Amino acid sequence: MDKAAFWKIIDASRRDAEDDPEEQLETLRERLSSLEPAEIVSFDRILSEYHGRADTWDLWGAAYIIGGGCSDDGFMDFRGWLISRGEKAYEAALADPESLVKVVKEHDGECQIEGYQYVASEVWEEKTGKTSDDFPSHDLPMRTGTSGTPWEESDLDERFPKLSKKFS
Repeated sequence: MDKAAFWKIIDASRRDAEDDPEEQLETLRERLSSLEPAEIVSFDRILSEYHGRADTWDLWGAAYIIGGGCSDDGFMDFRGWLISRGEKAYEAALADPESLVKVVKEHDGECQIEGYQYVASEVWEEKTGKTSDDFPSHDLPMRTGTSGTPWEESDLDERFPKLSKKFS
């Protein structure tokens, strides 16, 4: 699977769910279950890569403003939500988190989808009958933590004025 095929699956699952983030997780699960195990693993590798790329202080700050706070687990779920919105929204948010002002809809809530980053491995386990210990590992480089410049809560309004105006 290549990245274009990955984003096609993401986009199709979002359309099938009529943009409902929680429903999208279920439609994504259904779409993945129709793939061969190796394709599911490939999908998961790409998902993991995008999830890691979005581990930035700027996006965490945006998630904090949007959700009225954001724990480390919440930020993992936020990155899943961000990927679920598609390539255009994802890349725009990486370039400028303030672009999320135009992406977040009322039905998005705190913009967190719990378990999004595990959906492929869960489908793979169901399909193969194997356990998570058997799931193939990826060759992605080890992350050393959140990238970018850390922030203090008191700095967020100035750092992200558009998001602060909309969500405060």
